[in-house]
Amino acid sequence: MKFALKFPQMNRNWLMLGGAIALGVVAMALSHKLLHDRMAQIDEQARTAHTMVKVVVASRDVARGEAIGPDGFALRAIPVEYVHASALRPEQFDQFVGQRLGAPLKAGEPLLDVHLESTNVVFSSTLAKGNRALTTEVDEVNSISGMLRPSDHIDLMVTARPTSGGSAAETTFPLMSNVEVLATGQVTRKRDANSQPRTYTTITLSVSPVDAERIVVAKNSGKLTAVLRNPDDARPNTTTAMSIDDMLPKKTGGKKRLAVQYIVGGRS
Repeated sequence: MKFALKFPQMNRNWLMLGGAIALGVVAMALSHKLLHDRMAQIDEQARTAHTMVKVVVASRDVARGEAIGPDGFALRAIPVEYVHASALRPEQFDQFVGQRLGAPLKAGEPLLDVHLESTNVVFSSTLAKGNRALTTEVDEVNSISGMLRPSDHIDLMVTARPTSGGSAAETTFPLMSNVEVLATGQVTRKRDANSQPRTYTTITLSVSPVDAERIVVAKNSGKLTAVLRNPDDARPNTTTAMSIDDMLPKKTGGKKRLAVQYIVGGRS
């Protein structure tokens, strides 16, 4: 005789309820883990986003061919994950001041290596519109002992004798002020401040057609001397013409006699 075991209906309901609770606990644990992982990911992204790097960006729309300088560029802090590998950093900016852009930039765009003019660019394209490049010979004095560099600014002084002839002394006077140096020898790119001075016998200047003519006339009539100036000083050289006669002490009309003191009767 066989006996079949029968579970009460209530026990079966409890089993189903227990299974549902267990599944709910597992689902809750999985959800909690997923939420915890997501929060950790967000925290990591937030920490990374706060790591900022300063790069050089255009402060306005800059056209192709414009010279790189403080008037068109500024520094901006950008999250490190968004910084391009070839973006220019603040410590590199001075090396490229005066160099021309090979591609236009919109305001806010970082300055990259690819935006700089290629070294094989035609030199004439670096000239400002309306200007001319004039190359003139220099000696060690005029080259400021080889420390003159592209993008420097100089004053030109000319020393010449009056065309009227006679025995008039040579006169030195300012010919031009704040002239931009485009090249020293064949070097057209500003070098690092720590680089050694180079030897060269010519400098190339950016001048107007009229000023180019004045320099040629001055070279043929006398001697040119270059005077280096501070890059932040744009004031014109207003010194007057001077000759050796102006430096010598002025002669008086006659010799001054020494007064002789006479003593009479013990009194002066």
